[in-house]
Amino acid sequence: MIPTYNITDFPSDQSIGNHFMLENFEKLNRPKNLKWPHKHSFYEIQWLTQGSATNVIDYHQINIEPNTLFFISPGQLHLMSKTEDVKGYTITFTEEFLLMHASNKNALFELSFLDNSYSNPFLKLNTSTILEIEPLLQLLVNEVGRTKKSEAIIGHLLYALLNRIQRIVNAEQLKNQDVSSIVKFKQFKRLVEENFKTQNSLSFYSDKLFLSKHRINEICKNITGHAAGEVIRERLLLETKRLLLHSDMNIGEISEELGFKDFSYFSRQFKKSENITPAEYRKSMYEKYQNR
Repeated sequence: MIPTYNITDFPSDQSIGNHFMLENFEKLNRPKNLKWPHKHSFYEIQWLTQGSATNVIDYHQINIEPNTLFFISPGQLHLMSKTEDVKGYTITFTEEFLLMHASNKNALFELSFLDNSYSNPFLKLNTSTILEIEPLLQLLVNEVGRTKKSEAIIGHLLYALLNRIQRIVNAEQLKNQDVSSIVKFKQFKRLVEENFKTQNSLSFYSDKLFLSKHRINEICKNITGHAAGEVIRERLLLETKRLLLHSDMNIGEISEELGFKDFSYFSRQFKKSENITPAEYRKSMYEKYQNR
C-alpha cells in the first residue's frame, strides 16, 4: 500500500505540532526508511533557490529549477526521483491550520493554485515576483525560529503569503477568473473526491451544489478547459492507475472497487483512454515507479 505521511513524521523545531512546518529543504529531517512514492496528509510548498529536482505528481513528471515554487496537495501521489545540490524552503500546513487563521470560510477554495490536479503544480518566479513574496517568507522564517513562536502570527503570515502567491498566479494567467466560479469549482472537485467511486452522473453533483449541469460545465471549462464529465472520469482514471501500480488487487478486484459491474467494460474504457489494457499498463509502469 502507498504510505501517507503527516507533518510530525518530519521532526523539526520549526513546526507547530501536526499543523505547520517551515524548514530548509536541505535540512529536512525525513523519516527513516522513507518510501517513494507516497502521499501527504498536508499541503506543501517547495521553494527551490538552488539546484534542480525532478518531481512526479500523480504520474506527471516535472523538472524544477531555481526560483520555482512547487505545490503538492493532500492525497496526491508524490515521487522525487532526482535532486542535484538542492537548497530552498519547504512550507507544510494542514487545511485546519489555514482555516483556523482565516476569517473567510472559503479561503481554501479561493486559493486555486493549491488544487494543482487541474493546473500546473509549479510557478516560476522572476525578480519582481520574488520581491513580492520573499519579505513575507522571511517574516515566517524569523517567527518559526523563535523559542516562543506565535501560532497566530504564523497563521496570519501564512495566509498573507498564500494570497500573494494567488495574486501572482492570477497575473500569470492573464485573466481574473471569477472568485465565485473558483469556489464552486473547488466545491465540485471536493464532491468528486468524496464520491467518484460511486457517482459518475453529473446530475448528482448538480443537485448537491444547487447548480444546473450547464453551469457546472461552464465553470469547469472556464477553469480547466475540460467538461465536468471529463473531470470526473480523470479522477476515476487516476485512481485506477494508482491501484494498478500500488496495490496487490487483481484487475477484477480493482474494477469492482471502482464501481464497475462489468469487468470487460472497465477494461475497454481504460484502453480507450490509455491505448493499452490495464494489465499492459501495470506491467509497463511497474518498473518505472515502483522500483525508484
